[in-house]
Amino acid sequence: MTNFNIRECAKRLSPYIIKTPLVEIEALSERAGRKVYLKLESMQRTGAFKFRGAMNYMLTLDPAEAKKGVITASSGNHGLGMSLGGKLRGIKCTVVMPVSAPLTKQNRAKSYGATLVLHGADYDEAQEYAKKLSLEHNYTYVPSFNHPAIIEGQGTILAEVLTELPQTDMVIAPVGGGGLLSGLLIAKEQLNSDVKIVGVEPVGAASMQTSLKAGQLTTLAAMQTIADGVAVRTPGNLNLDIVGRFNPEMWCIDDTEIREAQKLLLSETKLIAETAGVVSVAGLLAAKLPQEIKTVVCVISGANVDLSSLQGLV
Repeated sequence: MTNFNIRECAKRLSPYIIKTPLVEIEALSERAGRKVYLKLESMQRTGAFKFRGAMNYMLTLDPAEAKKGVITASSGNHGLGMSLGGKLRGIKCTVVMPVSAPLTKQNRAKSYGATLVLHGADYDEAQEYAKKLSLEHNYTYVPSFNHPAIIEGQGTILAEVLTELPQTDMVIAPVGGGGLLSGLLIAKEQLNSDVKIVGVEPVGAASMQTSLKAGQLTTLAAMQTIADGVAVRTPGNLNLDIVGRFNPEMWCIDDTEIREAQKLLLSETKLIAETAGVVSVAGLLAAKLPQEIKTVVCVISGANVDLSSLQGLV
């Protein structure tokens, strides 16, 4: 097992990241019949939790690898994290996004100084092209979720939650490639916590659950979900190993439930979150939780949403 150190990672990231708000949402508490808090990673730098893992990667990158420049593939938020991390560390960064990536994510990546390349219909096609470019130009290829430094950085979210709200019984998180879920599970172990960690996937892009059931890394033949930020055909092998070892509870939700959760946050709390960002809340609203679960934290993973899509939601 790869060596992780969540506490040291939190110290390393402290000068760079925002300790994001953890707030109770009365509308959700009333619906769920228990205390429900949101960990607003939508207010993290770059507008998403992905900055934690990306910055940790940049801070631990070998100088020789950094000198070559880095390239990564991303549906958006990891690319933004790498872009800002590159700017802060003075490392040249290229980001390959699918052609369907939201304009707000494209523009933010360029504003941080990254070279943006649009290629492919989804994350997996963008990833293959990024790997091809890394060989052609001798860039250092950076995985979006399947790397120890990325996983370790995401795990610092749980350290913040348990410090501020030690009575937390359950943390619910969205799952795409599995970096966030893996990080939370590693952090739970290292922080000696008995908090219950739950992962939620869209039913149309449940690559982690498909792989777990198959007992091996499995690639989805097709995906259909509005939550582009978690639309991943193949989870990371390192992530799958970690999730398989801890065997957390996993839920599925559909696009209607995702849209309803997004609408609820916008109308009742005035919080803006992208579709992937509300997957945890959609899971909470669809679940029947046991009575012993009194305090729940949902990770709101990102807020990089085009205004045009919000107009449609309204």
